[in-house]
Amino acid sequence: MKEELKIKYVTPSFSAHLMDNWYQYTQGNKSAKEYAEKLDEFLVRCGILHKERKAQILSEFRVGLRDDLRSELLAIGVTELEAAFALVQDLDSGRTNHFQESRL
Repeated sequence: MKEELKIKYVTPSFSAHLMDNWYQYTQGNKSAKEYAEKLDEFLVRCGILHKERKAQILSEFRVGLRDDLRSELLAIGVTELEAAFALVQDLDSGRTNHFQESRL
C-alpha cells in the first residue's frame, strides 16, 4: 500500500530534488544541534542509509560544518556518524555557553 501511494503521489523529481537539497545543506549560522537534526531528517526522508556507505554520509556531514567544528571532528578522528552528531553538538554547546559567560 505504501509503495502504491508513493508511486501515485510522489513525482519522479521529488527524490532527486530532496537529494540535491541534502547535498547542498550546510550549517551556516545554525547551531550544531539544528544542523545535525536537519541532516538526520534528510537521511530519513531520502532513505539514504541503505543506499550509501556511512563513511560517505559522515564525509558529507563534515563538509557542511563550520570550519572550527570540522577541524575538531577531524582532529579527534571520529568515524561513526552518530558519534559525530553528538560531538559537534557538545562542542557547539560548550562554545555557546563559554561565549555567553564571557559577555557577562
